[in-house]
Amino acid sequence: MTTDHTPDQSGRGDDVPAAESKETAAVGVGDSDDADEGRDAYHPGGFHPVYIGDVYAEKYEVMRKIGYGRYSTVWMVKDLSKPRSNHEHRFRALKVLSAECYGADQPVFEREILKHLRASNQDLPGHKYICHLVDDFKHKGPNGTHVCLVFELMGETLSTFGTYFRECLIPTPVMRKFSAQLILALHFAHASNVIHTDIKQDNIFIKFQDTSRIESEFLVNYPAPEQDRTEARYTPISSRPLIGYYTTVDPRSDPTFRLFGLFNIALGDWGVSSWADKHLTENIQPVALRAPEVLVKAPWTTTADWWNLGALIIEVYRAVRLFSGMVPPDGHYELREHLAEIVDHFGPFPKELLAQGDGELVKSMFDDEGRIKGVKSSGVPPLEDEVWWSGLAQNEVDLFLSFLRCMMKVNPADRVPAEELVQHSWISKNLNR
Repeated sequence: MTTDHTPDQSGRGDDVPAAESKETAAVGVGDSDDADEGRDAYHPGGFHPVYIGDVYAEKYEVMRKIGYGRYSTVWMVKDLSKPRSNHEHRFRALKVLSAECYGADQPVFEREILKHLRASNQDLPGHKYICHLVDDFKHKGPNGTHVCLVFELMGETLSTFGTYFRECLIPTPVMRKFSAQLILALHFAHASNVIHTDIKQDNIFIKFQDTSRIESEFLVNYPAPEQDRTEARYTPISSRPLIGYYTTVDPRSDPTFRLFGLFNIALGDWGVSSWADKHLTENIQPVALRAPEVLVKAPWTTTADWWNLGALIIEVYRAVRLFSGMVPPDGHYELREHLAEIVDHFGPFPKELLAQGDGELVKSMFDDEGRIKGVKSSGVPPLEDEVWWSGLAQNEVDLFLSFLRCMMKVNPADRVPAEELVQHSWISKNLNR
């Protein structure tokens, strides 16, 4: 069974601070709107035209374009203030936000939240599993004033890391470790009064192990494209992520996966995150990974992240998507179908949750038992069905399902806290070997 690559129906951006999952065929001058963000993104209030060789804040020299999103472009930069011998901190990721991101009509919290995360609760272990802000400044250009964020440089995202392995299935020891690190990252964020709200594969990064290959290989293999600074209208260039250049270790090189201990991850892209006590928006999370309380328009808190994380973990671990909400004949999304899939896998919606939801929606969708009106079953195989677990021993399946159900409880109040999640036997089993 393979992942359902249905486009994210949330309408949210995929701004990536270090590497973008959409790897392009080659680096070069883009063909008008076909290159990454397209020419139409460059207008007053929009994106800033960036050229290779530009120097920002008098020290960040632009080397290559490595990503883009709905609200920004992302560039690998060289910090000219660092000596050549300082490989770890010499290269950074520069995220240049569109001019409209910050203003009266766009109350984005990204910069403020990132500064807060960098400074708070540094004694918690999850602090090191966050893609942290290194620096920030404003830059005035032809399209307006742009907030610029400088991050630690990261490798690829989980959306491409899985392709190293047979059938895109990340080995269990690796998934245990990654899951533990994500739990710790969210525990840190929640303790810092922050809710991520957008946990997906493109926002989880493999951390750099070795930056020495950047100058010796990456910049050599992908020379800077030609750009015309005199052109009347800026032409975007294609991005090239750092896939394969962040480590000297091939994840496939050890069939026993003892090398998994070398790989660590970081949770990034806090562009649509919220304060726990002040929400950016009530419409959060990628649709297929959206928590039950969000779907029924009930109040949500930090626990919404746990449901999102559980749905993400099984998606990465088994290359499947639990929920799609798609209905025949054209496969369009319907909330009723999505809710039915949740009920089939995790049971009916409790009355106390439905009482907090949108009254009209709840009345039209749910019966007195918290099940979906007019839907006997979504037709999706139960989680215990072997179709989900090819190649795994039954005891391993049972252990993982126990772990998954700790996070994915329909009632937000019943979801297990981080302190207990990291102690679950599926996480702790052989974690330190």
